[in-house]
Amino acid sequence: MKTGFTKCLLAAALPCVLWATTSYAASPQQMKMTTPIAPGVMVPDKIETSIGTLNLNYGYPDDATTQKVYDNLDASRALQAYLLAIPIVNQAGMRATLRQFGPANQTNVIWEDLVDSKTVELTANDNTVYSFIWLDTKKGPLVVEIPPMVLGLVDDFWYRWVADVGITGPDKGKGGKYLILPPGYKGEVPKGYFVVRPSTYGTWMPFRSFLVDGSTKPGVESAKKHLKIYQLSDAANPPEVKFVNASGIPANFVPPGDYAFWGLLNEVIQEEPSEGSDSTTQIGRAHV
Repeated sequence: MKTGFTKCLLAAALPCVLWATTSYAASPQQMKMTTPIAPGVMVPDKIETSIGTLNLNYGYPDDATTQKVYDNLDASRALQAYLLAIPIVNQAGMRATLRQFGPANQTNVIWEDLVDSKTVELTANDNTVYSFIWLDTKKGPLVVEIPPMVLGLVDDFWYRWVADVGITGPDKGKGGKYLILPPGYKGEVPKGYFVVRPSTYGTWMPFRSFLVDGSTKPGVESAKKHLKIYQLSDAANPPEVKFVNASGIPANFVPPGDYAFWGLLNEVIQEEPSEGSDSTTQIGRAHV
């Protein structure tokens, strides 16, 4: 008897509930504190974007939309990482090619007969004698004795300028001893050196020697006579520098455009302290 009464009650009440719901939906009741929704706050159920249609339910994305957004984030972060890494990978590619000519801290790759089309590198001129040297301070401070009358610099592994050497450097074109210190070096710094403090272990030191009456010979001979590279601990007995003439030898000094790019970037990330890069670059590295 009771069950039958409940069913009757529900049957009688249901039309009332449906009427009330329909009426409220059609014309919501205006209360004292009812406030119009500000323009732009409401989220549409469908948004057309550059990555396709995004479907929302009261602002919540469906599964397909969620995946689409995450895929876009991954792609945009990969692009950001790539753009931030171009200078770093260029240096890594530079180092890889220089290693083919000889070890770091021991080799001067010099274009004794000028640069020609066999060499692929950025902004090279064919009227100056280039010397490319890769330095690595993981074993401690390095000394580089620069020849007179050259024009050069030191770049860190992020391809950032660290110091000038030669004519625009502190030796003013007279030549001199440059002391390259490892990142965070806190040891004693002896006198008599031009001190350079890169934020990375790996550094690139290129310099130019100039033609004399159209001849490369004086500049080449001066580099071979004066250039020395050695650990500070070997100052009393510095080793010989290996000079390799790169003129006419096929060699690439620009970064790769294929997947090898990421392999070179990973090498540098594993080798170099993160403190040496700016916060933006660190974010890009974190995306790799």
